[in-house]
Amino acid sequence: MTWQVTSRISGGPTLSVPDAQQFQALIASLEQASRRMTLQARLWSEARERIVSSQLQSGCCPANRQISPGSHSNAINAFRHIPLRHRELSHWCDEQTRDCHAVAARLDTLSRLVARAHGLYLDAEHRASSYGGSIPTDPLATSAPSLKGLAASILESIGSIRAGGDARQAALEALHSTAPYHEAIMAGFSAMVLGGIAVTRTAGGYAPGSDDGTGSGTGSARRADDLFQGMLTKQRVNIAAGQLASLTASLNDNRQGNRLDLTRKHPPGQVVQPVDDIAGAIAQLRSLAESQYGTGTDNGLSYATIAIQRYRRDDGSVGWLVIVPGTDGHADSPFGWPQNIELMSSDADTRIGADSARMVMEAMDRAGVKHDDPVAVIGHSQGGIVAATLAADSGYNIRHIVTAGSPVANHPIREGVWTTSIEMDDELVAALDGTPNPASESWLTIRGSVSRQPEHHESNTADMASPVPQSVKHREMSHHLKFHQAAYTNALALGSRAVSSHDRHFSQVVGGTLEETSYWQGRMTR
Repeated sequence: MTWQVTSRISGGPTLSVPDAQQFQALIASLEQASRRMTLQARLWSEARERIVSSQLQSGCCPANRQISPGSHSNAINAFRHIPLRHRELSHWCDEQTRDCHAVAARLDTLSRLVARAHGLYLDAEHRASSYGGSIPTDPLATSAPSLKGLAASILESIGSIRAGGDARQAALEALHSTAPYHEAIMAGFSAMVLGGIAVTRTAGGYAPGSDDGTGSGTGSARRADDLFQGMLTKQRVNIAAGQLASLTASLNDNRQGNRLDLTRKHPPGQVVQPVDDIAGAIAQLRSLAESQYGTGTDNGLSYATIAIQRYRRDDGSVGWLVIVPGTDGHADSPFGWPQNIELMSSDADTRIGADSARMVMEAMDRAGVKHDDPVAVIGHSQGGIVAATLAADSGYNIRHIVTAGSPVANHPIREGVWTTSIEMDDELVAALDGTPNPASESWLTIRGSVSRQPEHHESNTADMASPVPQSVKHREMSHHLKFHQAAYTNALALGSRAVSSHDRHFSQVVGGTLEETSYWQGRMTR
């Protein structure tokens, strides 16, 4: 038994009102037809019951009785009666019942496919999620035991603390079962952090409305009243991250140094292949990242290595693709754990000053990316946050970013930048921003739900879910890139106009002939 992913789509180019109404009418018709076929199946089942009852009551019929040898009268009576083939009729009714149920299921499948492909019914879901995420009083969000248990689940699931096989599976199951509450939990936790900092500052003499010592009251050190107000906004996670980053950044600099050592690497083989669409970019991101995460074969590259591709168009212009893996956690890596906090800050200077963002920008500069060249960036986890940071704060001409498992909902991405976000319901990491992604024409979010693939998987249901490549029997952390890969595959298979529109836009940025792929490794030194 393996795993599969079913995707939902929100955002992207919207349907016109007439088109939306037509699709809604189509869905209603399919659902009604499905109910009718279910009713028809019930009628065939009832017909079978009546046939069985008739068979039991017809034992006295001469045509159904054994005729004794030499019994002339019984033979004459039997000849005058027509025997019913009860068994054949019963089997035929069973076949009709099964066929009707199959047609009903297929019609129901079609209605859900149409709804998923066009993002119908998801606007209400998005509004409900946004509303829920804006209330920091959720019991799960403010319960210390719940937060403690969830934190343990996260650390065990990613291997940061040791746990036996059963404990690790229990942690992953906990993440899966609490998936609907991840954003609310993070929103509530961030509100608690901000409240604690605000109370501490008030007690220390920074009364609400007074300056906190920075002169302007802005930046990473905010006034206490700003923090109290921040508790009630969707930006609470990023505001809290900014407060924490003002402490962790200096501590991390003392630990690993603040000097970035960037080196171009030349692997023995071509690790990243040419890309012409988002699916291909995800595959190449996975190829680059897996050896760095320790989950794939050695490709000759070490951790904290990104790839930059230059594409030449027919008109002579160039386009660039920057491929950025996520957190590796090594002590001298610019893609360590503390950098995530800096990238999540509500302060632009803190975000763009994170070591991982600095490394990517320096690599782009040394690779020859000019500030007016069109650039697409794809990143996993922290790599996706870097992509959003570049799209929000850098001077580069970022045209399209693709994020996989990255909490970027609150990043102020510039107008005109297209964002394609792929997130898994139970991976938690993508929910660390505490709120759903915006839904707009230029911001498309694909959310994947993981489930076990049925043992007797029928080929005609393959359009409902996409198998996870190289999946295993036990549950895995869905933050793994192969789950995002399956989620995008499933969304693309739906034939969604929103997905195809984003795919075309991405292809336009990187369209052309691949001229060069360069690999850049970063290390932090003193």
